[in-house]
Amino acid sequence: MLPAPTIVPTDPTAHKSSSRVLVTGATGFLGRAVAEALDRAGHHVLRGARTAPAAAPTGERWIGYGDVGPATRWEEALAGVDAIVHLAGLAHLPDAMAATAADIFSRVNAEGTARLASAAAGARVRRLVLVSSALVHGESSPGRSFTEKDAPAPASPYARSKLDSERRLIAAARGSALQWVILRPPLVYGARAQGNFRRLVGLVRTGLPLGAATAAKTFIGVDNLAGAVVRCLEHANAANQVFLVGDAETTSTTDLIHRLAGALGRRVWTPRVSPALLRIALRLARREHDYRRLFDPLEFDTSRIRTRLDWSPPVSLDEGLRRAVQ
Repeated sequence: MLPAPTIVPTDPTAHKSSSRVLVTGATGFLGRAVAEALDRAGHHVLRGARTAPAAAPTGERWIGYGDVGPATRWEEALAGVDAIVHLAGLAHLPDAMAATAADIFSRVNAEGTARLASAAAGARVRRLVLVSSALVHGESSPGRSFTEKDAPAPASPYARSKLDSERRLIAAARGSALQWVILRPPLVYGARAQGNFRRLVGLVRTGLPLGAATAAKTFIGVDNLAGAVVRCLEHANAANQVFLVGDAETTSTTDLIHRLAGALGRRVWTPRVSPALLRIALRLARREHDYRRLFDPLEFDTSRIRTRLDWSPPVSLDEGLRRAVQ
């Protein structure tokens, strides 16, 4: 049995006690980074996954909870837990499953979160940090940075399921002692990153002339996001709040390509070709959606988390990319 939390003298505005924290999705790209960051911060981490590994590394505690959805049994995983970081969910589906994507995303992301939040409230968990997605605001920013005050406008089944998961969490916590925190990150990059970052790297490798892809973009490195999660778990001012989070630097597709090349010790040429011509080429290749990822602005104002929680991204964009390709 774990020892009782030890109170560490700190800033009175923050909860820095050593908590017992369940991290769902701990086998994933982000889950690994968050669990390690919590370990370094002195928390007792219970790593959760669909199936616990047969042989866990020394010092790590794991628990399996099966598939995440409306029928997941969380009782064993939540025994003695003070806080939860919920990362388990579904982000990508094969194209062949597009017809049923909305139902699948909803069952795992929205209904799964609702089930966990309800169980957490019943188990008297103190705080649940949900990592959602900045895509709940839309896939392109309207000539300025999105803020938390902008009305959500999700444009994909995935983004709609993440917004629904936020609402389900808030509803489940209402009337209970459970505090919720919602983080909305943009595209996350780092070592072993999958999804859109891997897709972006793949597009870069095709040699597409992307010199005109200069629209403002906000990204976040995995180490910065993991640090923000820890701060949201600990800080008193994070309770029942929504935060956009991102790197300190705004970039663009073209700039990111050059920074990635620099991290790899290479030089890259990005000639300016009319975006309209590239849009036609991508449409013919049935990849028109990639055009928006490359050329549309998607910028987020992350000043709220920095001001309210006194947090700033510790890792620069260049260093984060260097770590990603190391």
